[in-house]
Amino acid sequence: MNLRVAFTYMILALCLMSCAPVQWDMRVSKNADLVWPPPPNPAKAQYLGEITSFVPTGKSLATVIFGKSTKDGRIMKPVSLAVASDGRIAIADLQAIGVHLYIPGSQSYRLINRTSKHKLISPVSVAFDDNLTLFVSDSNLRKVFMYDPKGDYIGEITGPGGAKKFSRPTGLVYVAQNDSLYVVDTLANEIDVFDHTGKFKFNFGRRGIGDGEFNMPTHIAANASHLLVNDAMNFRAQTFAQTGRFLDKFGHHGDGSGDFAMAKGVAIDRWGVVYVAETLFDVVQLFDMSGEYLMSIGGKGTAPGQFWMPSGLFIDRYNKLYVCDTYNKRVQLFQLLHIGTGGGQ
Repeated sequence: MNLRVAFTYMILALCLMSCAPVQWDMRVSKNADLVWPPPPNPAKAQYLGEITSFVPTGKSLATVIFGKSTKDGRIMKPVSLAVASDGRIAIADLQAIGVHLYIPGSQSYRLINRTSKHKLISPVSVAFDDNLTLFVSDSNLRKVFMYDPKGDYIGEITGPGGAKKFSRPTGLVYVAQNDSLYVVDTLANEIDVFDHTGKFKFNFGRRGIGDGEFNMPTHIAANASHLLVNDAMNFRAQTFAQTGRFLDKFGHHGDGSGDFAMAKGVAIDRWGVVYVAETLFDVVQLFDMSGEYLMSIGGKGTAPGQFWMPSGLFIDRYNKLYVCDTYNKRVQLFQLLHIGTGGGQ
């Protein structure tokens, strides 16, 4: 009788353990103290560390019975990243063929790798709206997929509407103040704009070399007043008002500091400083809004603060710069200080 009772309690305990969600941590390591520019110049950016994986901290039923741990969420080929208002992070990973979604509040993690009907093929960009809806662009499936705060599929955007579909959707950014999701359609050479439900609002751009025209645009970013678009094959960046009105442009092809050779991710901070990931040079270049080159972060290598073909960039509300260090299989973090001409911090 006692053995039966003990066995019953053991089964109950195992069932409770199997039902309890496994908690996860984001693995962040810091192996160096680095600043840019180097002393004695005033620091403008400080190295904070690198994210390499998401790892379970608890034990699952499989761990208890078989001694096997839950598969970790290794970052393998990160190309885009977004941080939501509650601190959750999404990382598009081309080698994992999915999106790492980590929610620090609940210490939960999942790899989003499918819709209701299809597996993702080429997730290249991510963005959150204020309701914590996650948008994922898949350039090969030619759609933007929508996921609820738990990471469950809830819908998709196929294009501007009618017979017109996306040709190759890539960069995404959401701007809360006008409830607009901006989608770069690289092959169509335009930016399509939707509200948070996926309803089409307007678009702008066409193929060309003139102001407001594009040649294979890829990445997009925004701050409170500007949109910034990487006009990749015109080897320049263009800035627009949130209405799509052209404001300015800068950049030219070359192999020197401040030149564009194989630019990818872009970002703008609250002080109006522009960040451009230059994949060929393995640096992040900094410019003011007029296009004047300020400095670079990084350099080719695998050490902390160095890059191997960096791509997506993101700046969060705490002025932290996230760099998708794609072929080093990590995301590097930097604390940004005031880089404006007025100095200070």
